[in-house]
Amino acid sequence: MSIAQKVCDLRWTIEQFHREANRRKPLAQNQSVIIKIEAGSVNRHNDLVRLRFKPKRYFPDWQEGTSALAMSITDADGHAPGKDVPCQFEPTLRELAWQTGELPAGTSAHYAIRHINRPPPKARYQIEQKPAHLLISADDAVFARYNFLGVWKPYFWPLNGNHGTVVRGAGGEDHPHHTGLYLAYGGHGEGGSANIWSDWDEPPYGPCGKMLHQRFVRITEGDVYAEFVEDLIHVKGDGEVIMTETRTARVWYADDTRRFLEITHETTPPLDIGDRQFLCVARLNPSMGIPEKGHVENSEGQIGRTAVHHQRARWCDLGGTVGNGVSGIALFDHPENAEHPGFFGEIAVPEQMSILHHPPDELEDDRFRLRFGVYVHEGVTPAADVERHYQCYINPVQAEVLRNLEL
Repeated sequence: MSIAQKVCDLRWTIEQFHREANRRKPLAQNQSVIIKIEAGSVNRHNDLVRLRFKPKRYFPDWQEGTSALAMSITDADGHAPGKDVPCQFEPTLRELAWQTGELPAGTSAHYAIRHINRPPPKARYQIEQKPAHLLISADDAVFARYNFLGVWKPYFWPLNGNHGTVVRGAGGEDHPHHTGLYLAYGGHGEGGSANIWSDWDEPPYGPCGKMLHQRFVRITEGDVYAEFVEDLIHVKGDGEVIMTETRTARVWYADDTRRFLEITHETTPPLDIGDRQFLCVARLNPSMGIPEKGHVENSEGQIGRTAVHHQRARWCDLGGTVGNGVSGIALFDHPENAEHPGFFGEIAVPEQMSILHHPPDELEDDRFRLRFGVYVHEGVTPAADVERHYQCYINPVQAEVLRNLEL
C-alpha cells in the first residue's frame, strides 16, 4: 500500500471516529424539537393539547426532578421563533400539555420544545390538600372544593364560574343528599342494586352504601392544568365491597369565562345485582330558578327542563342567574361510554341534572370506564358555544413530533 493510500485511509478513519463521537455525545443545549398540531374539523380557542413525550429521547442531559421544558411558537422550518407558550410536563404519564391559542378548523401550528434547567415558576393551577377536602385553584382563586372525607360519596362544591358557584351545597329543603357535582351508583336500589345515592341509614332507602376515599395516587399542579388521581372503594350498607375505583379529575381554563373539569371513572366489575346504575349528577344553584326560569337545552335541540327530561343526548346545558351575572353548566357524555348517548335526567328532580349509564353484562376486560366533561361557562347555551366545546372535548387536537433542530 502506498504512503498516499495509507494517509487517505487514516483520514477516513479519523473522520469516522469524529462522526461517531458526535452521534453519541449529548445534544447541544440549544437543541430544539419541532412539534406540529392540527385543529382538525373544529375551530380551536385555547384548547388543551396533550402529547406523549419522552424527553430523554431528545435531550440526553435530561434529569428527572430538576430538568424542565420550555415551548415557543415557530414556523414549519423552526426558524421563526415566536413568543413562549406555557407548557406542562407530567413525568408519571410522560405527557406534555399546552394550549392552542387561536387555531381555525383545517389549520396547523408549530412549536419548538427546548430543555431548560431553571426552576419552574409558581404554578397557575394549584391543589391544596386539607384533612377532608382538596382546594383546586386557578390564578389564586378557588375553582372547586372536592370534599372526600366525612361524606357518603365525594362531591365538588363549590364549583365556580366567573360569577359564583353553579351547584348547590349541602342541606336544602328538599333532597339534602343532592349536593354539588358528584358520581353516584345504584339509584334508589332498582332491581336490588346497592344504593349509593340516597345517603340514608334508615328504610325505605337505607341502609345506603358509600364511596370511601382510600388515597390520592397523584396530585399534579402546573401552568396548564391541575389534576388528581384518587383510589376509592364502593361498599354496600353492610360494608360488603362492591367494587374499587380509580378516579381522575383534571381542571383547566380556556379563559376565565370558560372552565373545564374532565372526570374519568374507572372501576372493577360491580359485584352486585339489579340495574347497577352509574350516574354523574349536578344539583344546580337555586338562584338559576330552574325549571321555571333559566335556560335548559340539549344536543338534540330540545329546550326546557321538561323537554330534555328522560332523553338521550350527547350533552345537556343548564344556566341562569348566578351572583351578579348569568352562568351555566354543561354535562358532556363521552362517545366511549357504554350506552352513549346517555340518559339525561332519568333519576333527578327538576333542579338537578344527571347522566345515567349501565355497564354491559360482560366487560371486555376487568375494568369499567366512564368519561364525563363538565363545562362551566358565562351565559347560556348559544352564547357559550356548547356544541363546539363538546366537539373539542371528543375530538382532541392531534399533535406529533416532527424532528430535532439545531438552533
